[in-house]
Amino acid sequence: MTPEDALMSVAEIAIGLAGFSGLVAAFGQRQGHTWREDQKARIVFLVILSFGMITCALLPFAISGISNSPAWIWGLPMVSYSILALVLLARWVVLSRRHGFKLQFPKVSIPIIGIATVLQVLVMLSGFGIIMPYSAPLFVFGLLSILVFSANMFLALLHITWSD
Repeated sequence: MTPEDALMSVAEIAIGLAGFSGLVAAFGQRQGHTWREDQKARIVFLVILSFGMITCALLPFAISGISNSPAWIWGLPMVSYSILALVLLARWVVLSRRHGFKLQFPKVSIPIIGIATVLQVLVMLSGFGIIMPYSAPLFVFGLLSILVFSANMFLALLHITWSD
């Protein structure tokens, strides 16, 4: 499988994740039930991460039509998504601590956040051409790490929605 094929697969999975998040939001809303802050935050984060992932996974195809430069084709989407992901990961940690959001699966969630953060830093450095310049496979791994983070967040959303 080429990195381009993997990017298409990641985009399709991200579309599915955004769709399922919407379904949970729609069907999880019961009469007289209000969403808790952690549920709202998870849904918003899932949608932002998913749509960002879809956009950045498809961006190399669009850019390759106007430029042959790897710095543009791979660097721009890599840096864009890694910055978005790092900001959202940091924001999630801050929000979780500030509002006391409970980690549903701490033994899994903490390593996932750590690995995703390290991979996003590596992707950003590669996108800037500093290490492994414009590495498409590294970009795919970076997107996959955020996909795993998002899946974990989605499972946590299901868990707290069903346990209410």
